Amino acid sequence: MLQATGRSPVRAAHLHFMVVAPRQRKLVTHIFVEGDPQLEIGDSVFGVKDSLIKKFEEHSPATPTPDGRVLEQSWTRATFDIVLAPENC
Repeated sequence: MLQATGRSPVRAAHLHFMVVAPRQRKLVTHIFVEGDPQLEIGDSVFGVKDSLIKKFEEHSPATPTPDGRVLEQSWTRATFDIVLAPENC
């Protein structure tokens, strides 16, 4: 089926999240890495939306992480909003 639709079984780089909070609906989502060539081929599970593609900024080892740590290796950071709906929606 993937071959017939011209899609690859390989998915673009992505991270999954499950977010829970009191009196809020649980959210399960993911974000994709902007610039991944696999995004141009198409997602085998049709899970990519433009709003889920995020830029990951690379930082050098000397740059402190948001929590103040200094790492021995470079690290990346993506910024995005997570909005939870009240559980009674």
